[in-house]
Amino acid sequence: MLVLIIETIIASAFYKRYSMSHLQGKVILITGATSGIGRAIALQAIAKGARLALCGRSDVKMQKLRADLSKYQHVYSSFFDITNESLTMAFIGDVINHFGKIDILINNAGANTAKNSVVDIKTSDYEYMIKLNQVAPFVVMREVFKDMQQRQAGHIVNILSSVCKFSNPSMGAYTGSKDGFEGMTKVFRKEAAEDNVVVTAVYPGGVDTDFRAMDRPDYLSSDTVAQAIISMLELPAEAAVHELLLRPHVERNY
Repeated sequence: MLVLIIETIIASAFYKRYSMSHLQGKVILITGATSGIGRAIALQAIAKGARLALCGRSDVKMQKLRADLSKYQHVYSSFFDITNESLTMAFIGDVINHFGKIDILINNAGANTAKNSVVDIKTSDYEYMIKLNQVAPFVVMREVFKDMQQRQAGHIVNILSSVCKFSNPSMGAYTGSKDGFEGMTKVFRKEAAEDNVVVTAVYPGGVDTDFRAMDRPDYLSSDTVAQAIISMLELPAEAAVHELLLRPHVERNY
């Protein structure tokens, strides 16, 4: 009888250790959460027991996401333009006041709104791309890190793009803005490690999202990219993934 009790205790402990998600109870802030990869991560993370802080630019899309998450507790959200630094900093402060901390940042917000050959790119369009894809995520990363630094723990995931690895015509403004933030991410990874904070750069290739002019079912789905990121976040603590590159099998941009 005693042997049976001991075996039951061991089995129970094993089940708890390996069945409970590493994300259970973790506070995850996701920018650009209302569509595409950000939305997919939100849906998958909350199913794992995470607590979510979500932001996006569209009120309508945020209401739809909140409706889809209505059966879950522990969701805090706001909609605003991520390029507005004061609104961004206020949101991060509100999240920390609400949850008490931020464990994981998914720095996802961004877009490609200036497809053109380099000679035809308007200065104003390029400046906006830099503001959206480089400056805005820098501000989010900097401010969230301050909270992580105090607790000597955290994980920052910067969603970049495979354009950082391969040069494509007509993608000059997008590539320039993403390359700039990739460079900062590499430097910051070493600085943040001193405070036990992991910094991961994710490089998705072609993803079949609503932003595309035509459907590409042979490309990665947002759910697939989200699944890869969630799996990476659930690795044991001694494993630090610095770079995660995903491409659709049909893509040859390498």
